[in-house]
Amino acid sequence: MSESMPAASPAEHRTVLLRGGEVHSPADPFATAMVVERGHVAWVGSEGAADAFASGVDEVVDLEGALVTPAFVDAHVHTTATGFALTGLDLSSAASLTEAAEMIRAHAAARPEDRILVGHGWDASRWPERRPLTRTELDGLAGGRPLYLTRIDVHSAVVTTALLDLVPGVRDLDGFHDGERPLTGDAHHAVRAAAFGAVSARQRTEA
Repeated sequence: MSESMPAASPAEHRTVLLRGGEVHSPADPFATAMVVERGHVAWVGSEGAADAFASGVDEVVDLEGALVTPAFVDAHVHTTATGFALTGLDLSSAASLTEAAEMIRAHAAARPEDRILVGHGWDASRWPERRPLTRTELDGLAGGRPLYLTRIDVHSAVVTTALLDLVPGVRDLDGFHDGERPLTGDAHHAVRAAAFGAVSARQRTEA
């Protein structure tokens, strides 16, 4: 016996009027009602206008003042990390490994009071050298301070030895690589947590 596809849910074919609430919609900032037809928002508007739909829908739901956010997307922000994207070193404009190194050196010199240096945005695939900065190179550029630099995709990072020293056991974690390659996976997650945990109160407030 062949299997048939499951039947569509009855709710997918219903038209529902929700009213008496607060409907968040740029289309009508004062909307209190909405119509959902076959799983899609068909209309938003005022309570008075909702009367015209009441007799032609399958169901009327009294929201009793509740908030409805149709098609709401949680575009959330990691506040501290976002702050450091603004106050930290932005390497997205670096056109080469040499230029990135110069930017790192200048940033370290300009922020002598920072307990840890934070940066982002490098992309070695666009550099003629076709490689990221090594840990030894970074140690020299940062003057021995902890340094955390995420790649443009933020899923990997290059760091200094001083930052690794803040994470006991990091060398045994998945994603730890020698000094020639960026950290990934568990090693990157551990180092990232240590990096943001090590920033000073002043740096955090600034970010």
